[in-house]
Amino acid sequence: MANDYQSNTNKKLLKAFAKGFESNTVLTNTVSKQLVNDFDASTGGAYGDVSMKRPPQYVPQRTADGDVTGSTNPVRTGKVQGSVSDYITVYVENTQVEEALEADQLDQLLAPIAEDMVVTLESELAEYMANNAAHTTGDPDTSIAKWSDIANAGALLKQIGAPAGKKYGAIDCFDETVLADLQTQLGVNPNVNAAWANAVVKEGFAGLNQVLTTNNLPQYTTGNDVTGITLGATPSATYTSYKDTYRMTLTLSGFTATTGTLKKGTTLEFPATFLVNMRNRKTVFKSGSEVPLTLTVLDDYTADGSGDIVAEVSDAAIFETGVNAAFNTVARALTSGDTVTIRESASTTYRPALAYCEGFVGMGSVVLPKLHATDSMVMNHKGVSIRVHKFSDGAGNKNRYRFDMLPTFVCFNPFWGVRMNGQ
Repeated sequence: MANDYQSNTNKKLLKAFAKGFESNTVLTNTVSKQLVNDFDASTGGAYGDVSMKRPPQYVPQRTADGDVTGSTNPVRTGKVQGSVSDYITVYVENTQVEEALEADQLDQLLAPIAEDMVVTLESELAEYMANNAAHTTGDPDTSIAKWSDIANAGALLKQIGAPAGKKYGAIDCFDETVLADLQTQLGVNPNVNAAWANAVVKEGFAGLNQVLTTNNLPQYTTGNDVTGITLGATPSATYTSYKDTYRMTLTLSGFTATTGTLKKGTTLEFPATFLVNMRNRKTVFKSGSEVPLTLTVLDDYTADGSGDIVAEVSDAAIFETGVNAAFNTVARALTSGDTVTIRESASTTYRPALAYCEGFVGMGSVVLPKLHATDSMVMNHKGVSIRVHKFSDGAGNKNRYRFDMLPTFVCFNPFWGVRMNGQ
């Protein structure tokens, strides 16, 4: 029979832990969250092992007489593929819990534990967002120094036809100090958690609902080859090739044979292929010039003996005619021989800021099963599943509690994410 005292203790632990968890979240508050129920947590979680619902894509139809019986409906619905991360687990000694309960200090005991879990989670979330954001604004070698650097990213999101809904900017804490002398307003919502209130720097600016500061922005280091790169083969340009992943596989030529490297996070620019507004399909212009397509490398690669690298990148250059032209992302298809420009310098570490729509990425949480015991409990709180379990370490002669969560990540559309730099 279940231990009622222990069950009540677990409820108190989960309630206090959830309170500490929520009070420390920042980036987590800005993305879509869904619980994942159909995944066996013991099987691993490679890309494609989980999926999340994607918002429908609609395209208005034009007819002379209003008769659409002969038209093909281009509405697209479905799911997008994602991956399951590793468990995030923290421990606490049973004696600490008992002492905290007696002293009515459970919140104080669990707050730093919950904070550490949030830092771990949001560091990975930020890295996932940066790796999957297709767009790059400014010069990666130039730090953010003006509010116009942030406005540049907000303008790009508007110009490419980003969907309605909240849009955010996330900058480094030292970026905030650089911008401090130019600060004109401070946006704080007292009805949300403390970490969020402290993170909001500006509200309603240049198409971004809120600009936030975070110390969880990711960093990446580029490879040793950054010049003389071309597209070695013509990739598919069809919507059906990429509708479930929005990822392309590209053959890149011109690297140093066997030693040339291309690293995760590197920005590839295609000067001959331009972005289009994803609603009206008009070419995107900035200061009178077309805005070129940029894609982000998703893994680390080394060139083969011919100096070629086959790399997977975030987002897809879609260019079709007919009904699927409604989903074009570029004004011209990529073609073998196209010049590929690497925006960064060789073997250099970067830490870009981010701008994005709330529909850019999604974070899921696997609903974990209870472990075999009478004192295991799971709570699903605002799209996040947290498990608490009391167990005995017989070898160590200790009783402990563990808190677990298993996050998942998906990218609904890489074009709704921007990596921000100075200009």
